[in-house]
Amino acid sequence: MNGIIRVFPQRTSYTPDDNYIFVIPPKVGQAPDTKYWPEHKEIHISCTFTWDKSYCEQLAHQFSGVTNKPVKLGGAAFNSPADDFIPGMYIKKNIVFTTRGCNNNCPHCCVPRLEGRIKELPIHPGNIIQDNNFLQASRAHKDKVFKMLSTQKSICFKGGLSVECINDHFINAATGLRISELWLACDTDEALPKFKIAAEKLKKAGFSRDKIRCYALVGKNRDKDEARLREIYHAGALPMAMLFRDFSDKKTKYDQDTEKWARSWIKLAAVKAKMEKGTDYRNFSI
Repeated sequence: MNGIIRVFPQRTSYTPDDNYIFVIPPKVGQAPDTKYWPEHKEIHISCTFTWDKSYCEQLAHQFSGVTNKPVKLGGAAFNSPADDFIPGMYIKKNIVFTTRGCNNNCPHCCVPRLEGRIKELPIHPGNIIQDNNFLQASRAHKDKVFKMLSTQKSICFKGGLSVECINDHFINAATGLRISELWLACDTDEALPKFKIAAEKLKKAGFSRDKIRCYALVGKNRDKDEARLREIYHAGALPMAMLFRDFSDKKTKYDQDTEKWARSWIKLAAVKAKMEKGTDYRNFSI
């Protein structure tokens, strides 16, 4: 894209798939032969997770040794500024940001530090809205996004909708769209009351549990986390456990049993088996 080769240390469901993409996991560990490179003007090594920083630095060094074109190293892990958004550059074209930043200051979140307060961006077409706090945008901006989404299918608000901002304006707009997933967040026990109010509003508007999803930060106390995950489910949403990973250069380690327990709250089939059939996660193949 624009003559820029983008290099990633791993492939995810968000990785672009154009001809200017190289995915080089650690097991490969080296730049591809230059005969496979498209014509380009720059090379960008893109690093999202802090625990990949050292490896991405190695990749940048390797690419710099075999090209006379600029090699740039950046991404969220390196605190790169995120003031704008170019569709398809670092994530697939159907995934879009219509805002950057967040006006909250949650202790476990790096978004305000990296992106600052909420900032509205030009709107590009796409069916997955990845904004960190879309509902803090102005009503006029949200209406423009809803108009764009009226032409889309399988719409997902994946960035996490602030439960305290879910109001009649959003619900009325959402019920007129072809929604696939609405993602909320409930990271602490203190967040449960407001989460339940938001979930109830969405249920009354006709959204089923399969469409109301919820991120839930876990890892500090499994018993309390398990209880919160179950309350999220009983409130009418499908929870997805997210083990807390410190924003540092080393990936937070958990024991194998905790990792498996958390995965049992990620896979939809596992969550439903647990809640509807009483299947224990230790007996569920993941």
